[in-house]
Amino acid sequence: MTELWLVVVLSALGGLGVICWRWHQQAARAVGRFLAQTVFRLRVAGLEHIPDTGPAVLVGNGGSYLDWLLVMAALRRPIRVVLGTPLVRVRGLSLLLRWLGVTTVDSSHPTVTPGDAMREASQALVAGELVGIFDAEPAGAGGPALNHCFQQLLPRCPAPIVPVFVDHVGRSVFNYQLGRWLRTWPFLPHPVSVAFGPSLPPRVLPGEVRLAIQKLSADCAIARAPWRRPVHCQFVRMAARYPWRPCLVDATAARSFRYAEALAACLILRQRLAPILVDEAMVGVWLPPSAAGAFANIALALMRKTSVNLNYTASADGVRSAIRQCGIRHVLTSRRFTARVPLESGPGVELVYLEDIASQVGRFERLRAFFSVWLSPGWWLERRLGLHQHSLDDLATVIFSSGSTGDPKGVMLTHGNIAANAESLIQAFELRRGDRILGVLPFFHSFGYTVTLWAPLQVGMSTVFYADPRQAKEIGELCKAHGCTIFVTTPTFLRFCLRRCQPDDFRTLRILVCGAEKLPVSLAQEFEERFGVRPLEGYGCTELSPAAASNVPDDGEGGMRRTGNKPGTIGRPLPGIASQVVQVETLEPLPPGQEGLLLVYGPNVMKGYLGKDDLTRQVIRDGWYVTGDMARIDDDGFITLTGRLFRFAKIGGEMVPLEKIEEELHDIFGTNERVCAVAAVPDDKRGERLVVLHLPKQDLDVRHVCTQLSARGLPNLWIPGERDFVEIPELPILGSGKLDLRRLKEMACELTRT
Repeated sequence: MTELWLVVVLSALGGLGVICWRWHQQAARAVGRFLAQTVFRLRVAGLEHIPDTGPAVLVGNGGSYLDWLLVMAALRRPIRVVLGTPLVRVRGLSLLLRWLGVTTVDSSHPTVTPGDAMREASQALVAGELVGIFDAEPAGAGGPALNHCFQQLLPRCPAPIVPVFVDHVGRSVFNYQLGRWLRTWPFLPHPVSVAFGPSLPPRVLPGEVRLAIQKLSADCAIARAPWRRPVHCQFVRMAARYPWRPCLVDATAARSFRYAEALAACLILRQRLAPILVDEAMVGVWLPPSAAGAFANIALALMRKTSVNLNYTASADGVRSAIRQCGIRHVLTSRRFTARVPLESGPGVELVYLEDIASQVGRFERLRAFFSVWLSPGWWLERRLGLHQHSLDDLATVIFSSGSTGDPKGVMLTHGNIAANAESLIQAFELRRGDRILGVLPFFHSFGYTVTLWAPLQVGMSTVFYADPRQAKEIGELCKAHGCTIFVTTPTFLRFCLRRCQPDDFRTLRILVCGAEKLPVSLAQEFEERFGVRPLEGYGCTELSPAAASNVPDDGEGGMRRTGNKPGTIGRPLPGIASQVVQVETLEPLPPGQEGLLLVYGPNVMKGYLGKDDLTRQVIRDGWYVTGDMARIDDDGFITLTGRLFRFAKIGGEMVPLEKIEEELHDIFGTNERVCAVAAVPDDKRGERLVVLHLPKQDLDVRHVCTQLSARGLPNLWIPGERDFVEIPELPILGSGKLDLRRLKEMACELTRT
């Protein structure tokens, strides 16, 4: 009897093996569907874009080892997959993938070449099959091996191209983005979407396919909103899950708070502020980056009120304008801070001092709040606090633009904007609980508000706050003492660190990102040589919540090196964000390599300008934000900024880029310091003329400088006249570290009497 059962089992296994060998595509799709219903929660969109019959090429991103299998599971037709992966070097796995209909490509492997893959893919297209191309590069069709495949395949066998994006696999156990996989076990089932876009013509360029995939990624990020929590709700979950983890370190006050202590302090502040603020929708905050500033913003979010962090480096008129526009009647501040930086709020505004509230809180109230956090699960805290009624469409903050080119505008950012941008940052830089960020940027600066306040709280990180970003020596000592791993700053403040910090102050950093202004390549190189960490240039603006693109550290697995940082560029768009370059006049898309106006699309695009609907309509076109920056995108998807649209002078009918001239001047002066700036002033003969405002320089030979500019091949119209070099004691700088362009132009006009 035992022998009979053994024969039956062996026969069944043999028959199953024969069936799987004969119908391997069906077997692979069955495995994919099993995973889609167990490990993943699969959602499919755009399936109507897949032709029912005939050949087509599907080109997709490569966020994980299983992208291709999930696409197989989503399709109703068989597909021949071309996969760029180092898995080909795993013994036995190459044969298994080949049996499943997968052709692997590895540029570092001598036996597997793109040419072999193209021959097999061409045969499949001729036979009327679907061919899928997936690569390790997140941009899709962007890796060196598959870029070659893509460009070689379509001329041989023209077929429509269908962009594909597999969304949110990046946090799964099968992730290989940045060369790490099987690192984090997710909660199961893990939500994932497969989105297919409208088909593109066969002769399309790889850059256009990349843009289509980016657009799909942004659409998926927007569609994911119902599954996203407001940032303050996620903070409550983190505090309940990790109550004893370090949360905030206030270096100025020499105090630290664990997650449970931080949330307890916010709950007490929320309760004390309730009878004071009552029905106010917007509340001002006049505090530096500190634990008190963080608690004020978090408490207001827990109260479903909009925080307005007022710019304490702006003029009194600018601050009063912000208060008036938002209808603010109360401002949260501290006596210690107002003693150093007085607030001229105007009539009808009451200051609420946090020290006074803290002095009224007894020990029993503190313990009760702490234990309510420590002993309660996160979901119960959310329900008890009424946070389940909060919406991602609620207004989180109004941040007033720096006013570098005109009057400050109130940028309205929703909880959905902030949560989506924090999610993009977490995915791009793989932020994790063990990280500690050094927060020196003020909360009225959008980078400080999102990147150093809210993003760390989403994953259980800790933040070291310091009030003054100009105190480079103290900042370096703090970074060393607290073992910070992430630092976000501006090139202006980076120069301070270069002069005043010790070589080992930043040795613990794994990520150093500079934004707000252009990062000179020479400055990045000098900083790396001194401190051993390479500054990465990022890009964003207040209207984008703020981060839109960034370089990331180079990484790779085995011989598959993935380039994340290209000096001189602002990197690629962050996950869930798309960008394109268009013609200035028509907004028609331009091919890779051509200069045009930069547009950005995604869930991070602001709700609009406060009280300025007409201006909002001008800068948001079909969901795309018109940045006002001129840029070009190369074949690898990296974005290079070439100047601001309004930082051009029109001389004799020709557009002259002011930032380009500034770069050349600083190169001639041989310095990474900002010692000069170029402005355009009216001119009766040629419309405008260039004026160079520079810091005192004893050995300045203006004639020699103009000769050097000419020797560098600059057109004559781009070279300022010798009489237009004007010495000034200091350049106008905003509190964010940016050049104050409006004041610069005013100074140039005053000094040249135009």
